[in-house]
Amino acid sequence: MSIRFLPRERQFWFYHLGASAFCLVLTLLPIFLWSPLVAQDSVATLVWPLPFTLAVLVFRWLYKTRRWQRLPMNRLILLVVMHGALCALLVSGFTAAVTLPFFWEPLAAYYAAAGIPLAAGRYLVRSISSASLQAHVFICAWSFIYISFTGSRDAREQALANAQLQASLKDAQLRSLSNQLNPHFLFNALNDIRFMIHEDGRRADMMLVGLSEMLRYTLAGDTRPKVRLAEEVEIIERYIAIVGVQLEERLRFVLAIPEQLHDCLVPPLLLQILVENAVKHGIEPLRAGGALSVTALDAGSHLRFLVVNDKPSAQDAAAGLGIGMRNIAGRLDLLYGADATHEVREAPGRHEVILTLPKEHACVP
Repeated sequence: MSIRFLPRERQFWFYHLGASAFCLVLTLLPIFLWSPLVAQDSVATLVWPLPFTLAVLVFRWLYKTRRWQRLPMNRLILLVVMHGALCALLVSGFTAAVTLPFFWEPLAAYYAAAGIPLAAGRYLVRSISSASLQAHVFICAWSFIYISFTGSRDAREQALANAQLQASLKDAQLRSLSNQLNPHFLFNALNDIRFMIHEDGRRADMMLVGLSEMLRYTLAGDTRPKVRLAEEVEIIERYIAIVGVQLEERLRFVLAIPEQLHDCLVPPLLLQILVENAVKHGIEPLRAGGALSVTALDAGSHLRFLVVNDKPSAQDAAAGLGIGMRNIAGRLDLLYGADATHEVREAPGRHEVILTLPKEHACVP
């Protein structure tokens, strides 16, 4: 996102102009009370906010574009002081250059009446030096207040994003639960287990355990934003074991996820939702069944997942896919931002989903 030099937020200008007006009042008050050069000092004070505003806008722009908020505090303080010192000299020099030509004669007359020699160069250096001290204090104060304000705002936004992420994960869990345990699936799974008890008690027991593990995975209330890939693989295998009994030879499933990637972290139910969508909207409508594959590749700093399934005509397969992909896209955006991508490819009789995530390893105790 590009950073505008002039902020659009009204709140920024409200606070900045309010603070500038406060500083003007504090500076003008002693001038009217005690300064022998009221006109010159007043005009200089009124000219001063323009270069001051430019100086603080430059700091804001550098702070955002150079990502100074990520720096250690000691380096950030040093940058603020250095930027304030440089800008203070420029602000004071600009103010002097604008005002002195109009007030030089009254100023020279005042010094002559006091019997003090007035050298232009020496007076200019002394004037800029003394004015820059005040400018330096104001610029640094503004910068530190801005850092504090934006830091607090960013913390609130991060907390809100985390809350949205938790809500999104809950929504994904509930949506997956609805997909997995809809009456049709649950009835078929329990019916298959009932018949399997009489034919193969051991297999029926495995199916029942698989169904209970799926319930545990979705109903455990686990709010972790990420889980080990091994957990996701296990729940996919449980699901395929159950629907495989229903579809029999109509489902040809391939899971190609290298074991060395099992300790990587992924959002829970991310691949599970894709597998369910592929079965429900791709394989089940096909009278002769079809193939479904889930592949994971190590792409250096990223993981790449490819979910491919046969599908019926585009018209028959469209229902239900959009909601699932929008859910996945939203979760990826909340978790990874632009560092994660998702892509859907359609071909005659074939549906592909490609996910790319940053590679993160679980902490192994």
